[in-house]
Amino acid sequence: MDNIEILQKVVNYIEANLKTELNYEELARLVGYSPYHFLHIFGDVIGMPLSAYITRRRVKHAIYDISKGEKLIDAALAYGFDTHSGFFKAFKREFGCSPSKYVRTSKVKKPVPINLKQEAKIMLTQAELRQILSKWDVDTKLKVDKVYFYMGNIKGWNIGDKYVFTTGVNIAGLRTHILIAELLSKKGINVSYPIKTKDGQDFLQDDDRYYALLHRVKGRYLTPEERYENREVTGQKYGEAIGKLHCVLKEVDDDLILKNENLYDTVFNWAMPATKRIMEQWNCPLPEEFFEEYKANFTKLYDKLPKQIIHRDPNPTNILFNGEEVSGFIDFDISERNVRIFDPCYCATGILAESSKIVDGYEEWPELLKGIINGYDKICPLSVEEKAAIPYIIYSIQMIFIAYLEGHDEAKEMAMENRKMLVWLWENSKKLKF
Repeated sequence: MDNIEILQKVVNYIEANLKTELNYEELARLVGYSPYHFLHIFGDVIGMPLSAYITRRRVKHAIYDISKGEKLIDAALAYGFDTHSGFFKAFKREFGCSPSKYVRTSKVKKPVPINLKQEAKIMLTQAELRQILSKWDVDTKLKVDKVYFYMGNIKGWNIGDKYVFTTGVNIAGLRTHILIAELLSKKGINVSYPIKTKDGQDFLQDDDRYYALLHRVKGRYLTPEERYENREVTGQKYGEAIGKLHCVLKEVDDDLILKNENLYDTVFNWAMPATKRIMEQWNCPLPEEFFEEYKANFTKLYDKLPKQIIHRDPNPTNILFNGEEVSGFIDFDISERNVRIFDPCYCATGILAESSKIVDGYEEWPELLKGIINGYDKICPLSVEEKAAIPYIIYSIQMIFIAYLEGHDEAKEMAMENRKMLVWLWENSKKLKF
């Protein structure tokens, strides 16, 4: 068994025994690991220490029981918390408010068992990786380097200097990426198209997981510090690259069968109500004026905004630079037809999400935003309505992120940063206008 299968046995055992005493030595024996090796592997695969994981699962089960009528102290004691205050502190660390407020304002869902194959960071040993690579006509002795992105998750593995190996469970998304990548590469856009296996397949599939070998786009994504060195110029390069990509995507529109998304409906029917509740839960509520202004203005503008196929995830880690110029794009797995101005705004918010690492990053970010919008406008001239809609597209992106990240325990810091971002964006709304 691989590490995922072994640790699935552990998390299943934990889930079934949350009301009993659990310790790492017992769990290590369960799978035949030494305690040290077990704790190391558990942290790598799950993304958090064993004790934090157990506490999180106990808190989630306890609050569900409380929502169904059980007394708080009884539920807390049942799940191993010695005191009311101990449970209260653990709960507030996880959910940002008191248990009573959470039950009152949220729809408490029954905790579902963790499926590591879908949720965990994928861990492959060098031997396992090279065995899978033998299915392609490449040298399996090439140097292998992990490639990381948000939250320390593995994005893939560089294989030599020509290929990238990747794996995941979103097979439909991979098919979308392959379809778009092949069309774009024929049009001269540098993207990570698939290398066929020895028997002519675009990728390998094992149960509900895929394995794919892709052409490696030469270059790398810029660090947060590099994005800020020459802010407006760098922003313009991002914007121009997205504009050029959009021109080609528009050319191949008839060749692509992709879903049509309605950003307005997504926000009004899901993201906005969830954001309002979550912001209150975490004690950073937005004033009613924010929601009223958003509704009034975005309602007038939305139907006048041009729609087309977009990248949908042009965050700065998916746009590569070779030297000082953009060299290509990666990851088209969630591409769709949507408001075209979404992409440059999404790139800008992706940069803002990492701006807390930069001294005065938030204050200097509007220059990057200005560069991105001006660069895009140079290639794809923006309408009056699109320029007026920029603040509301940015708010929409943030509300979608905040709603989406709810319940994604591994992205807790990212969720906190995005809530902070939305408050800052509203308080500095004048800086978003063009």
